[in-house]
Amino acid sequence: MAQAFEELIGTHLDDVYSAALCFTLDEGRAEELVQEASIRAFHEYPHRQRGADFRHLMLGALVSTYLQRQRRCGRDPLAPDGGLYDERVPGTERMPIEPFPELGSPGYRVLLDWFSRVWEQLDDGDRMILWLADVERLRHRRVAEMTGLDVEEVRARHYRARRNLSRSAARELGRRASGGAKV
Repeated sequence: MAQAFEELIGTHLDDVYSAALCFTLDEGRAEELVQEASIRAFHEYPHRQRGADFRHLMLGALVSTYLQRQRRCGRDPLAPDGGLYDERVPGTERMPIEPFPELGSPGYRVLLDWFSRVWEQLDDGDRMILWLADVERLRHRRVAEMTGLDVEEVRARHYRARRNLSRSAARELGRRASGGAKV
């Protein structure tokens, strides 16, 4: 059983680490989180249903571990922040579309740095829900099961996180267009 678990975890480790890094924004904390989640998944592994997706088992363990650690520190990334959100779509200027830079080129690094700045502006809970729903392509129901939220709450937070990400990106692009900041 342990060997089968090691083989399975080896195939998904990079993806799980990427998710942990996006949740924590810190390499050290992400590594610790992956280690704790792996231990939790190892304990759940014998009890999982035959044919169950191991990747979902690992992501579920990662989300549970992350939320537990945050709550132990007195933070709850899924707690409503009480802020009012403007439901209007922001009016953005039409900007010319530039070709996507080649992987490894200086333009690619600039784009990656820009996206990292925009990504960091999201709060922890929205960042986690956005990652699970859009990057991992999990359904809202599955994200709700992992996080302990209602499906409607997950759906609302997912769309709000997308909107906030778009607005942050538009602000950054607006600064770039006005010459105020580099992308």
